[in-house]
Amino acid sequence: MAQEQHTQGEKSKQPKSFEALTPELAEWILDFTRSMGFARTTPVQAMAIPLLMGNKDLVVEAVTGSGKTLSFLIPIVTRILSAEDPNKKGYVRSIVVAPTKELATQIYDVLRGLLEFHPPSAAVLNPRKPDEDEEDVMEVQPAEALSGPAVVPQLLIGGRAKLNEDIATFSRLSPNILIGTPKRLSEVLQSSKVVLKRHWFDLLVLDEADRLLDPNFEPDLRLILELVPKERRTGLFSASVSEAVSELVRVGMRYPFKISAKVRSKSGVLDKRTPESLKLCYMTVKPTQKLPMLKLVLADRQAEKSIVYVSTRAGVDYWKDILPSLLGVAVFPVHGDYKAPVRAKNLRRFVECETPAILLTTDVLARGIDIPDIDLVVQLDPPSQPKDFIHRCGRSGRAGKRGMAITFLNQGSEEDYVKYLDLQGTKLEAYPTPLAISEDEAVETLRQVRAILTQKREYHDRSQKAFVSWVQAYTKTLPADIFSVKKIDWAETGKAWGLLRWPKMPELKRLFPEQLADRTAGLDVPQDFDIDALAYADKVREGLRADWLAARARGERPAGAGAGKGGKVAEGLRRKERAWSSQKDAKAVREARRERKEVRRTAEKVGLMSAEELREARELESLIGKVREQTARGEEGGADDGFEGFDD
Repeated sequence: MAQEQHTQGEKSKQPKSFEALTPELAEWILDFTRSMGFARTTPVQAMAIPLLMGNKDLVVEAVTGSGKTLSFLIPIVTRILSAEDPNKKGYVRSIVVAPTKELATQIYDVLRGLLEFHPPSAAVLNPRKPDEDEEDVMEVQPAEALSGPAVVPQLLIGGRAKLNEDIATFSRLSPNILIGTPKRLSEVLQSSKVVLKRHWFDLLVLDEADRLLDPNFEPDLRLILELVPKERRTGLFSASVSEAVSELVRVGMRYPFKISAKVRSKSGVLDKRTPESLKLCYMTVKPTQKLPMLKLVLADRQAEKSIVYVSTRAGVDYWKDILPSLLGVAVFPVHGDYKAPVRAKNLRRFVECETPAILLTTDVLARGIDIPDIDLVVQLDPPSQPKDFIHRCGRSGRAGKRGMAITFLNQGSEEDYVKYLDLQGTKLEAYPTPLAISEDEAVETLRQVRAILTQKREYHDRSQKAFVSWVQAYTKTLPADIFSVKKIDWAETGKAWGLLRWPKMPELKRLFPEQLADRTAGLDVPQDFDIDALAYADKVREGLRADWLAARARGERPAGAGAGKGGKVAEGLRRKERAWSSQKDAKAVREARRERKEVRRTAEKVGLMSAEELREARELESLIGKVREQTARGEEGGADDGFEGFDD
């Protein structure tokens, strides 16, 4: 059973564990802590550092911006530097696992900054100036070249380098700390060049531990837990410790301490889940008023750096073309489909931008990312999981700095979300400044959005894809009784997205049947607007679309809408060009594949049946066989012979 300790957010003395260090080592740690914006160690650090230094397993649940990263990096570094044994080639002392590439990179950068305050480790670093399009890199001398203990880190994330390159780098550097994402870490740890010895391995840290237990990460995380020695120290860090983490605690940790850092609000409430410096607000507006209201809020707050969250990647791809001219600010998009260099480049450009800027993203940047001086966090779409609400908001108001997070809710259907969060311990207040949007302003915003969409057909296609993905995400948003597609005002929502026509989707067919007869029903599209006249900027795609329109004009049935090089028109043409014998062979292959899948599904189904269920299934199959036999006899005997029923 975990031993639990609490801290209420008051100022703390320096950790007692520092007393065991040399004065020089203690001083450079405190110097770095002050350089990170903390006048002294935070309460979380004051409790976590001594426990990790004292060979204790640890679970830390603390508000965002409370210094959790330093809580595990400082013990990792001090334990390595205080060890009597020198660095050993291929031997790993500590591993830090993070759910996203950005968070892993951030932890790596913080560690690199920490090592700059320690001369022996700083001497190991040999930074070189990267090319313009190259990520910042850190060269480290091989461990065997060091005269004494030093910290040698390596960052392991996908997209930054190929797997064989990461393994080659490991062999050359002999790092004693690995920081990375689960997939790449599990791949590297399986290499024969990596040594994880019981008497040498020290500490495993899972940052944003509850997120790491999502189905996407769980297999790789389980593999990592199997590869690292059982006799180890384990630290779990997160702003929200879920039941799944409790299960992991029982599996991978022994008698862990739990630190639950709580904040006392002005009203005296102790169990506050966000820092006191972060103000949580909400606004209930009509869907068509969200964008003009966002523009008003940015002006009212005079926000220089803002993060805007949407629910889907397709939404990021769509709004990145709309928001810059609509809001008059620079917009930098980031989502999980972007390659690692692109994500890093856009994030860096956002941080370095000297004019008002927006980071437009999904939940890929909701956890752990520490971006300096975020004035405002805006949630245009609520998170699918309520636990992610706090993580999103926590990108502002970090390390004692003032910040604000605003959640936009649809008027008439989503107001109960405020009460729901209140029951979960998160209290939202109405936005303090009265702001209002007139109907004319909403209409003007719609006109501006459509002016962008009619510049080229690619924008229209993105609006269709983004709207469909938003509806699909909305159906999975919890709690489902508040975020219900049955409560959506479809005409109002379609105009909010600037749609030029409705996409074909089952939700609309079921809940808004008016669009079946008129694909522009309720959208207030000008009557003289011809969607077929909207052309692609891509010459190839436009040529395919022109062929499709010509075929339709001739009365032929086109193969598809010609969405692009790989669209249905192109596929139809390729099918026509194939020889008839090739088509027949391909059909036979498909049928054989379907038969194999059916056999496999049947076998799996039978394997899960009980004896009684298996007996009933066989009886049903026998009855069906009798029906088929009697039907066959009837066809042989003539049409007058009918089915006479089963024998007694």
